[in-house]
Amino acid sequence: MQSSSQPPLERGKACARCRAPIRVLIYPFQRCDGQRPACNQCQKADRAEDCEYMDGAGPTQNQMLENEIARLEGLIAERSAGSAPLTLHDPYAAWHQRQQAQRSSLDTNDPMVALVRHFIQHAAEFGFFLHIDRFLDKVFSTGSTHSNSLRILLNVIYLIGAKLSSNPQVRAHEQAYLTRALQHLPTALPEDPRGAIYVMQAEVILANYFFSSSRQLEGAYHTNAAVSIAMASKLHMIRSARRSRPAADTTTYRLPPPADTLEEGERINGFWTVFILDRCWAVATGSSPAFTDDEANGTLIDTPWPMHLAAYQSYPFPNDFRTTRTVQSFISGAEDDASVAHQSILAMHAKAAILYEGATRLASRYNPSSQAAFLSLDNRIERFKQALPRIERFDPSRVDVLRTALLVHTLAQCATIQLHTPIVQDRVTANSRTYQAAHAAVRALRGVNVAILNCVSPYIAILWGSVGKVIYQGLGTARRLRAAGAASTAQGMPDERTLQAELDLLVRAMEQSAPYSSLMSAQIRAIRPNRTM
Repeated sequence: MQSSSQPPLERGKACARCRAPIRVLIYPFQRCDGQRPACNQCQKADRAEDCEYMDGAGPTQNQMLENEIARLEGLIAERSAGSAPLTLHDPYAAWHQRQQAQRSSLDTNDPMVALVRHFIQHAAEFGFFLHIDRFLDKVFSTGSTHSNSLRILLNVIYLIGAKLSSNPQVRAHEQAYLTRALQHLPTALPEDPRGAIYVMQAEVILANYFFSSSRQLEGAYHTNAAVSIAMASKLHMIRSARRSRPAADTTTYRLPPPADTLEEGERINGFWTVFILDRCWAVATGSSPAFTDDEANGTLIDTPWPMHLAAYQSYPFPNDFRTTRTVQSFISGAEDDASVAHQSILAMHAKAAILYEGATRLASRYNPSSQAAFLSLDNRIERFKQALPRIERFDPSRVDVLRTALLVHTLAQCATIQLHTPIVQDRVTANSRTYQAAHAAVRALRGVNVAILNCVSPYIAILWGSVGKVIYQGLGTARRLRAAGAASTAQGMPDERTLQAELDLLVRAMEQSAPYSSLMSAQIRAIRPNRTM
């Protein structure tokens, strides 16, 4: 982890936004650095215009505006001598009053706020795709009323907060929060058409919760529910260059046009989050993806690749921007891989999921006659892996991004493992493509501090299980060759000490999140006996 070289700010020197009680509670480890005109945290959140300092070290933007208002009032008063004065109002007065009321009324001991804080710290691992600051503003704004769909999402967030809490008394209420969330979920639609996104978000989080708890049937159920909302809402056709078909049900999930570019971005990122969930867990459960990407069935995916949420505001799409055949263009290689390193981590994740599921599907029906398709996909996977930015290039202070980057690298390497397993089977040597991919996955793991892996995406348990299996097979090959009298320097002879060290590191990483994931614990049990061979 990277630590700041600057000493901590003196008490009271942080900007007003970073000092707000709700931010202190939700983001206890995000510190204001005091930079002007906007601090690091406000810049990262794309809220530079809200960064205000009240320490007297210099006029803030609002204070300068207020001074200008006072000056203009004085001029108007001079020129209107004897007449009634004209008063100009501070356009930010209502905002200031709302913030002051929120600070005075917020219950800092509210256990619900603590649950939200636990969730937010690991939101990415459970597929949270909404803009966090906007969402928190909506939830905690004084006097705001919550729609049924928003209350359902909050109940699911409370569930994850309880699951991740270190307090046994709080964790004891996990089942109660789950029961409450599931009871109200069927009533969510069609009460609020715009709230369908909140319900889809709740379904994504629930799916990841169940998968992490080794409850695959329930995880698959909520994945399919999220897919149904995405398809019925036509999120696969955002910015499509093609004319959409009329839906069979034209009322249930019809979304109104997005209110702004950020809301459109949330819908795009929400679609790709559901897409990744569907593609990956279809492999784990041995089923077919629900997103068929088939023009004949009206499911062709045209939605553009996702961006960082702040980019939708900073670099909005032109009004006439349109895309088509997004997934098919990527698989065919029509899209230049040089752009991968400049795309969002969510776009990289989606592309890795496409290759991983495609490799699994092709390998399941592998035969010598499919050699051309095999070589084409193998080449596609390799080009994508080479285009991925190395783990070391990601900001070490953004542990959420680091965890996702590790997931993407591991997913890409497992695409190679899936594709080549029918050829290599269990005869893994140092020259086997499956071993080379497993070795690369462990090398990516060495690029992060395993301490940040206390909570990870549930699917990385499946991927690490695959990597561990290949390493174990390599150990088996080495021991068989050694028993047969082969020299340790023989061509293709795996190095036992290297393999054992890699297996130990893998298990150590998995143990970080095992207390919160029965799925990870099950994968460790599948690997652990093999360490003592």
